Amino acid sequence: MIGNDIIDLQLAKKESNWKRPRFLQKIFTEEEQKILATAPNMEIAVWVLWSRKESAYKIVARMRKCRFYAPKKLANTITNLDCISPFSQSEGQVTFEGYTLSTKSKITDAYIHTVAQLSDNNKSVITNSFSFDQSDYPNQRTTTRQKLLTAYAKLNNYSTVDLSIQKDELKIPHLYYKNQQQKTMVSLAHHGHFGGYVFTKIDDVNF
Repeated sequence: MIGNDIIDLQLAKKESNWKRPRFLQKIFTEEEQKILATAPNMEIAVWVLWSRKESAYKIVARMRKCRFYAPKKLANTITNLDCISPFSQSEGQVTFEGYTLSTKSKITDAYIHTVAQLSDNNKSVITNSFSFDQSDYPNQRTTTRQKLLTAYAKLNNYSTVDLSIQKDELKIPHLYYKNQQQKTMVSLAHHGHFGGYVFTKIDDVNF
């Protein structure tokens, strides 16, 4: 299973004052807070760990077939924050109630894009991140879907006209080809001026 998350760093700075009292205590475990306190770039580290939690959450919500809010239960156990800086890659690990999820984060000076997979079921995936000309929600949603569908169509020699993305009652997206749900798993993310997606190659999906 897969999940992804993207954070517009400038928008995050405006929307969330992570330095305000008890913000970190509400979101991160004591061990995570200790790690953040020693990170060379604490602000970037905060959003890297948060994006790992968010991308892992999308997998857990799919597995449990329910939505919930419990950020401390999604704990970063392998962090590798020592070399975090703009224009770097960072791998990590998140655990949740016996599950272990591997994460890979792309860090730029403008955004962070993280992709998560179950550690015992790493599959070949297609992923991409990009910027929007307009950052309003309808454009974010439409552009992110279009880019995923275009990439999937090109990979499988399909027409985008025959492809669609539909969400179930839990708001989990599923890919359809000629109105038939596909085994390929997809995950979409957008925030501010940036979007991202990830999907599994069809021959790599197991149920």
